[in-house]
Amino acid sequence: MRSIALAAVCAGILTLAPACDRTPPVPETSDPTGKDLVIGAVVAAAEQSGGLRIYKIVEVEELPAPFGSDLHMIAYDPKAQSFQEAAELRRRGKLTVAKDHMTVRLVYFLPRDHRVISNEPVSDEERAPYLRSLQSRQR
Repeated sequence: MRSIALAAVCAGILTLAPACDRTPPVPETSDPTGKDLVIGAVVAAAEQSGGLRIYKIVEVEELPAPFGSDLHMIAYDPKAQSFQEAAELRRRGKLTVAKDHMTVRLVYFLPRDHRVISNEPVSDEERAPYLRSLQSRQR
């Protein structure tokens, strides 16, 4: 009986393994109010020059009215041609840092065609350029 249960568990694991290697589908739309643009969101957004740039949000800074929010992000290369390709590049770790810190006002980012392709923790290394920028403003 024990060997039958063990065989069933092994068979279940083997059938799930290929699913773990696939990139989840990309949402059809983004939240028009930006509520999906949170710390740790990895976002693919259309560029004026063509293609989709991939960004990771490391901080969302709430400013007093009427300013709204600033997104502090990392920008990555290469650009993708589709949202699904962007998600696949991120999943495979095939990205290099193009810009380690940039600030974009939420109101300017929202009109861009964009999708959140994943959510993940922000590491201390990813957050460091933002913190250096913050410290330089406080001097």
